[in-house]
Amino acid sequence: MSKRNRSTPRKRPLQERSKATVETILEAAAHVLVTSGYEGTTTKAVAERAGVSIGSLYQYFPSKEALVAMLLERVHQRALAVLADKLVPHPITDLELEVRELVRVLVEFHGENPRLQRVLLEQAPRLGPLQAVQEIEARVESLVQTVLAQNLELEKPRNLGLVVFIIIRALRSAVWATVVERPELMGTPELVEELSKLVLGYLRPR
Repeated sequence: MSKRNRSTPRKRPLQERSKATVETILEAAAHVLVTSGYEGTTTKAVAERAGVSIGSLYQYFPSKEALVAMLLERVHQRALAVLADKLVPHPITDLELEVRELVRVLVEFHGENPRLQRVLLEQAPRLGPLQAVQEIEARVESLVQTVLAQNLELEKPRNLGLVVFIIIRALRSAVWATVVERPELMGTPELVEELSKLVLGYLRPR
């Protein structure tokens, strides 16, 4: 089985009962990943924790890679939902305040359940590109670009799309590295301040 097939769910639940089963399996997978680590996680252990048969689990997830991929997708979906509330197009009267608030929200989000997020982020490179995650990231970029386009005058020929691309990936890399390598910094004012300076310094270079 190819890496892509192993990390791709077999089917999406349509009925309410099936959706409930999948949610139970994912909650169990999150628990086992945190308590046993990735290497110690097995589909059998997840099925036992969820109280379902291994056959029921395999109806939706062919491997533990597929479970991790879906949990990663869920993390990105929730991040998009959180950021979308802050990225509704609106006039910006104080860019520094807006940037710091956006960074604070992002850091607080990734500070939730840090042990699970650490496992997921450590395993993400093994899974390869995930289409659903890429689509969510593209949506975030679009939201950020729309807000900045309405509020920020950039020196020509500066490319706003490229500016947003770099900002999003710089923030993502820094936050993810903090989750994995320096989790004690998550949620601290110091981290929010330094990341905000990073973004502001790039948006408005002297």
